[in-house]
Amino acid sequence: MKRIILLLMLTPLCAASQAQVNPKIQQLFDKLTELGERTNIIKSGGKHQPTRLQCSVDWYYSKNMYYGPPAHSKDSMLREEWNKLQQQLSIVRHTLDELQEDAAESYHYEYHKGGRDTIVYSMNLCRDTTRQARKHQSENHPFFDSDEFLYFTYRPNQGDSSYFGYLSYVVGLPEPSEEAEKKSLETLTSDVIRLFKQNKIKPRKAIWRHNNEYSDSIWKNNGLGFEFRYKLSDHSLEGITNATIFTIPIEQEQKAWQILHQIDSIALKFTDGNHDYLYRYKYNINFKDPYWLPLLWEPILSCFPLSEAEYYSISVRNDRFGFHFAITQTDGVEWIPSNWPNIKSFDNGKITYFKGMEIQESAKIISPEKDFE
Repeated sequence: MKRIILLLMLTPLCAASQAQVNPKIQQLFDKLTELGERTNIIKSGGKHQPTRLQCSVDWYYSKNMYYGPPAHSKDSMLREEWNKLQQQLSIVRHTLDELQEDAAESYHYEYHKGGRDTIVYSMNLCRDTTRQARKHQSENHPFFDSDEFLYFTYRPNQGDSSYFGYLSYVVGLPEPSEEAEKKSLETLTSDVIRLFKQNKIKPRKAIWRHNNEYSDSIWKNNGLGFEFRYKLSDHSLEGITNATIFTIPIEQEQKAWQILHQIDSIALKFTDGNHDYLYRYKYNINFKDPYWLPLLWEPILSCFPLSEAEYYSISVRNDRFGFHFAITQTDGVEWIPSNWPNIKSFDNGKITYFKGMEIQESAKIISPEKDFE
């Protein structure tokens, strides 16, 4: 199993080798990884959009990060977290200062008051003068959009002692050739289903429905209990999602990792073709600690076939029942229940659970039974 996990971790490096990643940027993300910071790596493209690789890291620090430990332990943990953050920021700033010397265009802003720091870097790193870089404004600072650019922000949260940081680097990937295979979503779905069938894992069908009135009511409560994509002011909030869920028992972890690796390969190969819709593929997706919250809806692959209101995705999650894989197709806004592996149907607040996967409402815990259907 360790070998499989290692293969999943190496995948992003293989992706980066397909693009002309700036060596200093590669070294920077390697150092951040060594310091325990996870790098999010996304490949996107399709529908006449440029094929791109995005590498990003998020930071968050707050004196309220830890709950439960004694005061002296909490203070020690916070000091360690703060020192780690400062070490990483130092590495980031050193690299970005060096990159400014070679950037086609760059912007650097700092504001310091009372020990509170705000830092912004924005750069167009593309040296191809035949392609015009676009410039936008983000929180009163310029944001470049070109074949290679980066953006970094580090700022305090107003009203408390917390900090937010974000680093994003985007570079173009080679475009698929005209002869590249063009697979349909139906073919992709068949490939994934065939893999589970070969492993004798039966599917479970689910449907999650929200009309506009119900969606409006829970939107006012910040959509608590759901994971969804977005809200457009001129778009209805209603949506219906059809899901096919496959579950591997918790005691078969090695098989779960093997299948995850195979599905990951199928999804990545799918992005190498020409498509009439947008796609977003995320590298290094893996199973999380089932007791880690929030449990985010984080697809391996998302596709937007016809419009911004239609979605297709392949996602994974694990809990005490096992390792779950879902293929979802949504018409409208994609409302996903936070405990989606358990829910057979959701119809405007009325919930039907899969047998043996009921949630005890009094304690909000999952039944230990495994006899679901």
